Amino acid sequence: MTVSICEHIKPSGKRCGSPALREQTFCYYHSRLEECLPQLRNMFIAQKANTKPGEWPIVEFPVPALEDAAAIQIGFMQVLYGIANGNLDVRKAKLILSALHGASANLQRLEACLSQSLKAVLRKPPTSVKQADRRVRRSNTVSL
Repeated sequence: MTVSICEHIKPSGKRCGSPALREQTFCYYHSRLEECLPQLRNMFIAQKANTKPGEWPIVEFPVPALEDAAAIQIGFMQVLYGIANGNLDVRKAKLILSALHGASANLQRLEACLSQSLKAVLRKPPTSVKQADRRVRRSNTVSL
C-alpha cells in the first residue's frame, strides 16, 4: 500500500511531507488552509513604476500564511517595504509586526516541542522493565 504525500510547498521551498488525505493531493491542514484564510488578505497595495501597456499597474502584498520561518520573514520584509515606500501606515505596521513577533515565538516553541517528540520516538526502546521504570521516573522529575 502506498501513501501519497501532501503536495503543498511552503514559502521556504520545502514540501509539507505530511500524508495526504485519501484520494486527495493535500494533507488535512493544507486542504482546509485556503478555506480558513480570507479571500482579500492584502497587507497593502503598491503602484508599479514604469508599467508597460497591458501590464497590471499595481502590486499586491498579501499576508503570507504563517506556517514556517520563511513565511514570517516574508511578512517582516513586506512590512519594511510598505513603511519605507509610504504604502503602510505606522499604526497598521505596528499591529502586523506584533503579530509576526508572536508567530515567530510560537514557531520556536513548536519546533522545540517537535524536536523533543522526535527524539523520544527515535530513542532506543528499553531492554528491560527496570530500565523502562528508570526512564519514566527520570522524565517525571522536574528540573529547576
